[in-house]
Amino acid sequence: MKREMRQDLRDKFILYLNSALAMENAALERVQRRIEQTVLEDVKQQLQRHLEETKQHQDRLRRIIRSIGTGVAGLTPTEEKGQLPIATPPQSIMDKIHASRTSLAEQDLMQSVEDMIVENAEVTGYNLLIQMAEKMNIGDTIPYLRQSLDEEERMFGWLRANTPAMFAKLWPQIDGSSSSSVSNSKTRTTAKNIQNIDQTFKCETCNETFKSREDLKNHTIQKHE
Repeated sequence: MKREMRQDLRDKFILYLNSALAMENAALERVQRRIEQTVLEDVKQQLQRHLEETKQHQDRLRRIIRSIGTGVAGLTPTEEKGQLPIATPPQSIMDKIHASRTSLAEQDLMQSVEDMIVENAEVTGYNLLIQMAEKMNIGDTIPYLRQSLDEEERMFGWLRANTPAMFAKLWPQIDGSSSSSVSNSKTRTTAKNIQNIDQTFKCETCNETFKSREDLKNHTIQKHE
């Protein structure tokens, strides 16, 4: 009975591993899409690095599943994609957000929020797998799981640390009315300053100045002709 229970737990552990693999399969597709969509070069580079890490996460999970699932029918590495955990508002609100979205920068900003949610969920998932492996004395899987956990934690930490800078870069593109207002204000100020400048005309012979061409002409006729 004890042996059967242990096998049952191992089968259950493989199911959780496959669940994590399904999340990584979906995450890979999402990271690829984010690389194409983001307008921030530093974010693009970081996502490119994490894309390669995500591929390694998939490989590690597949290796573990094949190793401990040998001979167990139906418990092979999944090719399916899971549903990533993101904050999804009601459809009525979502429709209004999409209708009011005016720039790629706004989309980028909201996607960066979802990036953090997904990474945090993956960190939680790998922590759970490690605890299960420890309880089941499957210690040879832990180094692989911990390596993936460390990479997910670094990515989450990078996102959290860089969110303020990302917001600062994206907001001016979202708040287009602000930059337009500043530009119009500068234009009005420049025009006003030009109007306030008194135009003068100088006599090339005696360097005396006049406020109009007509005054300069009369001066020239009277003094220099």
